[in-house]
Amino acid sequence: MFKLHYVKLFFVPILWGGALVAGRVVAPNLPPFTTAFLRFMAVSLFLLPFLYAREGGFPRLSRRSALLLVVLSFTGVMMFNFFLFSGLRTVTAVRSAVFIAFTPSVVAMASALFFRERVNLLMGIGIVAAFAGAVITITDGNIGRVLSKAVSTGDLFLLGCVVMWTIYSITAKFAMGELAPFTLLTYGSLLGSLLMVPFVLWEGAIFSLHTQPPEVWFGLLYLSIGAAGIAYLWYYEGIKAVGAPRATIFLNLEPVAAMVLGIVILGERVTLPVLIGAVLVICGLLLTNYRPKKAKK
Repeated sequence: MFKLHYVKLFFVPILWGGALVAGRVVAPNLPPFTTAFLRFMAVSLFLLPFLYAREGGFPRLSRRSALLLVVLSFTGVMMFNFFLFSGLRTVTAVRSAVFIAFTPSVVAMASALFFRERVNLLMGIGIVAAFAGAVITITDGNIGRVLSKAVSTGDLFLLGCVVMWTIYSITAKFAMGELAPFTLLTYGSLLGSLLMVPFVLWEGAIFSLHTQPPEVWFGLLYLSIGAAGIAYLWYYEGIKAVGAPRATIFLNLEPVAAMVLGIVILGERVTLPVLIGAVLVICGLLLTNYRPKKAKK
């Protein structure tokens, strides 16, 4: 049974990494809010029966948990995905993987600032390495691009992803004291979908979905049921079976999986600056999340 959970945990970051590849297929064909809405409405319908069976009903929300859920839905579902799919219109899956991998280091910095969580030497080195890797990736190795304001709009959208996920992660620390993670995921997906309805109607693409090619529908199915449905289910099952520290280690595979899939499936090229940036970000990710084992007495 434990071996099965490890197999599932191994495929979780691969499924999440594949979401960037699927997003590259869907994003040029559908506007961002429409893509995010279809993704999370499908996820909600997929997860609601599991939540009901797991909890024996739908958990009730207190006023505080409802307010936190609104913030989580707005940042982690609505705005994060708006920035993500806006960025993926012009930024490759390989390049975007480096941005997403940079996020845990920013979350660690924010946690140190707002929660006074201790940052040891290795974490500090990891944060600096990840930041340097992100800058090299954004500028494609030409730091002067930042000074000349030549950074692309797609890069700025992906930086918006980093900011939104950081706010989401900080809020989640409070929210998980009120509700179980699976409940937060399910309710957050549903509420985030509802928040996007006015913007989806404004974009208008929802009325012409029948004109989309098959690859867009396959991409949407993967983004919803695969990357946001099955992957999260397996991740939470893994946490329950082997513990959060062991389960989290597998997430370091996500940027690597996204880069490999982007190269293999989409035929994307990897420039030397992006490769150097990716190595620095991944090393920073490992150092930021490293937890030394306590010595036995």
